[in-house]
Amino acid sequence: MDLIQPNGQPNYGRFSALPQHIDLNQYIYKNPYGKVLTGWRKRLKYKKFKFCCIQHEHYTIGLAIADIAWAGHGFVYVYDHLKNEVIEWNAINLLAANTVLDEQPLYNQSHFSKSGMQLDIQHANGVRYIQVSKHGELQLSARIFCAGTDPLSLCSPTGINGWTYTQKLTTLGCEGFFKNKRGNIIQFNERTFASLDDTCGFLRPETAWFWLSCNFWDAENNRIGLNLASGVNESFGNENCLWVNGVLYPVADVLFQQQDDNQWTIRSLDNKLNLMISTGWRRYENLNLRLVGSQFSQWQAKVSGTIEQDNKEIVLLNEYGLLEQHYAKW
Repeated sequence: MDLIQPNGQPNYGRFSALPQHIDLNQYIYKNPYGKVLTGWRKRLKYKKFKFCCIQHEHYTIGLAIADIAWAGHGFVYVYDHLKNEVIEWNAINLLAANTVLDEQPLYNQSHFSKSGMQLDIQHANGVRYIQVSKHGELQLSARIFCAGTDPLSLCSPTGINGWTYTQKLTTLGCEGFFKNKRGNIIQFNERTFASLDDTCGFLRPETAWFWLSCNFWDAENNRIGLNLASGVNESFGNENCLWVNGVLYPVADVLFQQQDDNQWTIRSLDNKLNLMISTGWRRYENLNLRLVGSQFSQWQAKVSGTIEQDNKEIVLLNEYGLLEQHYAKW
């Protein structure tokens, strides 16, 4: 299946397999008044990004490449939960210079570079390859294995005339290494988890969402993954999912509520999911250029609570996760 149909409109819904191809040229984009937009006018409306999180014992690694047309953005951080230390780097390239983001689902190659830092993301034959280098010296190298885990693959109508396609995977095996704040090489191992988030589409020009991602081994040594979101991809189903040993289970709509500065709750509409979130270090951006802007918070989180699934109760006890709140005008 191709994401865009011969009639110029997307296929919508949750898919059991990833689309073979996303042909942006095939898509017929109209403004709210029915005028077909092409060329740079269409290109400026198209947004795409790739995010990866790697959880290694007490280190959380986050990295991303984003192409939002008027700018390219790359960031990477390595957070040490025990020492409360972080290595962080991010940069913006105007008009997406030195930013290549290939959104094709099965085979793709993306990169971002600025000031001696380079992020490279490749995907082929079910393996995601990620490298981060500084002045040519590798800081992180990862091979992430997607086989054996059901993908979330979803396309939703967005606003009056757009669409959003997202694919997400959690509890993936990961090989390779990274360097910590002291320059020591830390190897990934059989307990390391990776999660992937690839999203593209014609998003609302002003949008906001909440998001939670969590990967952990439970007390019975099951691989448990969780992806929850509110405010985005909710017009034809949702992207809320629970993974147990690679098998995906849909989760009902959820509500994120902030209780105080460092405490949140998330509960599902059917009351089968009830979580408490404690937040710590935050990756924060605040950009207001009037016509465009972004306020982004991604917290290191500890997740506790319960999830009912198939008459069983999954228990979370201070599991590492990511909590995100994002407002964008683009």
